[in-house]
Amino acid sequence: MANRTVYIKDIDDFIERIVTAGFTYRELAKKANSNPTSISLLTKGERNPSPELAVNICKALNCNFDDIFFIKNVDKSKPKK
Repeated sequence: MANRTVYIKDIDDFIERIVTAGFTYRELAKKANSNPTSISLLTKGERNPSPELAVNICKALNCNFDDIFFIKNVDKSKPKK
């Protein structure tokens, strides 16, 4: 069974959107119901957002999901022998 994972399209664009909106990571985290560490890890490319966090970030930044994120199917099943 394939799992769907949310990825950031362009981290530099994501950071630019945060700055342009006038948010610090802490302020964005508060608006997106998250914590500053999670936002920081996203901007470093060290973590992928949950679908819920991605949607909350889009609401906070007043943009569409597809502007920042994309969904990729990831097959984590073991190959059949």
